[in-house]
Amino acid sequence: MLFVPRTLFLVLAGICFSELQAILWALTASLLSSALSFGLARTYGRAWVEKTFRKRNWFYRLERITAKSGFHFVLIARVSHVIHFGATSYACGVLNIGFKSFLWGSFWGVLPGTIIAIVGSKVLGCKLWDGSANFSKKDIYLAVFTSFLVLFSSLIPLWLNRKKKS
Repeated sequence: MLFVPRTLFLVLAGICFSELQAILWALTASLLSSALSFGLARTYGRAWVEKTFRKRNWFYRLERITAKSGFHFVLIARVSHVIHFGATSYACGVLNIGFKSFLWGSFWGVLPGTIIAIVGSKVLGCKLWDGSANFSKKDIYLAVFTSFLVLFSSLIPLWLNRKKKS
């Protein structure tokens, strides 16, 4: 909500908790903060944005797009990390996106990056910090899993774009 980098908290959660606990805490905190930001923007910003931009053609096109495919819009914004996490939440609050679409798009869009940051910090950060370069099989499997997750999350926007065109 306050434009603090989320990745910093993800890395700290990965170092302080087990993988599953860190992922659950991080997802809960991310979804709560995004829901609060969305609600604040919807309650206090939507009327101003509509009044200010109602005569702009681009605003109505954006409204039509987000009304039809709000889930995809949020999912792509969350996975691609083009816009800051907090800014995305506030922007979606003033656009014509339903709360349910916003929440599910946020969940599925945040999940890959959360797992990547937490598992990466757990496997690499903790091992390198301790000075123990001895990686177990579990560490190697987690590193490979994280690499595949990075690849998969990179392909989600392309897959959604292709699906939308067909």
